[in-house]
Amino acid sequence: MTGCGRSVARLCVGLAAGAALALSFAPAALARPEPASAALAGGVYPGLGQLVVGSEWKAAAVGAAEAFLVGRLLLEDRWTRQAENLYNETGSAADYEDYSDHYDRRQTLVWWAIAVGLLSAADAYVDAHLVGFDEAAPPGRTDAGQLAPTGDDGALRIGLAVRF
Repeated sequence: MTGCGRSVARLCVGLAAGAALALSFAPAALARPEPASAALAGGVYPGLGQLVVGSEWKAAAVGAAEAFLVGRLLLEDRWTRQAENLYNETGSAADYEDYSDHYDRRQTLVWWAIAVGLLSAADAYVDAHLVGFDEAAPPGRTDAGQLAPTGDDGALRIGLAVRF
């Protein structure tokens, strides 16, 4: 493993350890977090907004994905700069092609990292609105649109409910 590869591996391990440490101190669930603060936290570092709303496993998954993308982005950036320097020294078409490939991969990783950050912020915002949402249907009722036997005779009835 090259020195660059070791640096990226150390970065990924450090970010994963930081996420694990944050998980150990995260509250199980807050009474009602502010959706805007959860979204902001998710935008600052993907997964942090999920910790704010109490979704620890989702936070770990999103944080690990972002740590991987950032680590890979740093590695690709170094390879891009090395390929650019080599092309500037030699001027060969093969070196330019290598530089172009690394540049394209780096740009793709930037967009993926941005997308994960935006999705994390949006997910934290929605999760904050859904904290305390009652998931179970009241006794004797099913979710709208489902078929279920109701009544004493065991007959199957179809119902549709629309609520605004």
